[in-house]
Amino acid sequence: MQSYSLFELNEYIRRVFALNFQDAVWIRCEIAQINASRGHHYLNLIEKSAEGETIIAQSSAVLWASKYRLLKRQHKKLLADLLQDGVAVLIQVKIEYDERYGLKLVIEDVDPSYTMGQMELKRQEILETLQQEDLLEVNSQIPLPTVIQRIAIISSETAAGLQDYLNQMATNSYGYQFSNQLFPAAMQGANVEKEVLKQLKKIAFLKANYDAVIIIRGGGSKLDLAGFDNLALGRAVANFPLPVLVGIGHEIDETVLDKVAHTSLKTPTAVADFLISRLLHFESTILEYKNYIHNAATYQVQAEKNQLSYAQKMIQFQGNTQLKEAKVALNQVAQRLPLAAKNSLVLEKNALGQLAKITELLAPETALKRGFSITTANGKVVTKKSQVKKGTILTTQLLNDQIKSTVD
Repeated sequence: MQSYSLFELNEYIRRVFALNFQDAVWIRCEIAQINASRGHHYLNLIEKSAEGETIIAQSSAVLWASKYRLLKRQHKKLLADLLQDGVAVLIQVKIEYDERYGLKLVIEDVDPSYTMGQMELKRQEILETLQQEDLLEVNSQIPLPTVIQRIAIISSETAAGLQDYLNQMATNSYGYQFSNQLFPAAMQGANVEKEVLKQLKKIAFLKANYDAVIIIRGGGSKLDLAGFDNLALGRAVANFPLPVLVGIGHEIDETVLDKVAHTSLKTPTAVADFLISRLLHFESTILEYKNYIHNAATYQVQAEKNQLSYAQKMIQFQGNTQLKEAKVALNQVAQRLPLAAKNSLVLEKNALGQLAKITELLAPETALKRGFSITTANGKVVTKKSQVKKGTILTTQLLNDQIKSTVD
């Protein structure tokens, strides 16, 4: 039975690779992990299944320091953005096989346009999913408080954008005070999803303490912002119980978080300006109401003063008129009173004389003088027969004498 030594087998494999892969080839893959040492970059490359869950291929690659410097001059900062964990890349590799160390892919070049295209495809797929779930406008329908002063911030502690935001808020020319609490999270790289979701859960538990949530970071390239093109983050922000404001330092392109957030602003400073201007608008509205109330009250007081002054003048005028009329009437009464009194005395005197005559005519003496008499029984004047009985003593009064008689 023919057999080979391990060296012979590996040497044969090396010759096969050398024969069939004389030139560098372009491969599509994802960077699972990358480490740097002394300018060299060591990568663990993988390819996942169509479902994106199972690793179906894996290999190691190296980018030597000399080649890294050359590519950095060509692609500048973009190279560092490409060489990150979790980034899909199209790279040109030279295939090497060593009898002792095995297969190694030596990176010769990278194609940034491929990565950008894959990111855009991923972003569009996420947006379509969120659209189908009716989540793109859910957070924007939450009423934004008129006054926003209690703010939960999700950002990196070292982010320049965070300092720009805090400086803008602290030095606002109106003297407005804000309560900002930082919930630190990665703003770039593979940990963005995990750490931002963790902080959103904390804030949701303490939602009564805040008016709104802001997610901010400084400027960056498309690759820097790739962590915000994330389905789980999109769902979390869309369904968050508080308004979420986003300012992640981009000028043109929009991330998934920009689409689902309540309000999307270009930079952290723009977020600060938005919150300050909202307070300024509220204060201006209050001042307008104050001026309106002051003017209305001043007008009403003046109108009441005018009305009171008019009433005072009318009362004075009517009082003087009535006083003059009363004086005239009093003078007329004073003039008529002596004559009226004299006439009244004459009338009363005449009436008294008539009464005296009547009294004199009706006096008993007058009747007695005319021959009449008055008969009494037991001190009572007798006017009818039924007042007396047999044996009653009667007294008959004449003008100058009395006659006693007994009823028989």
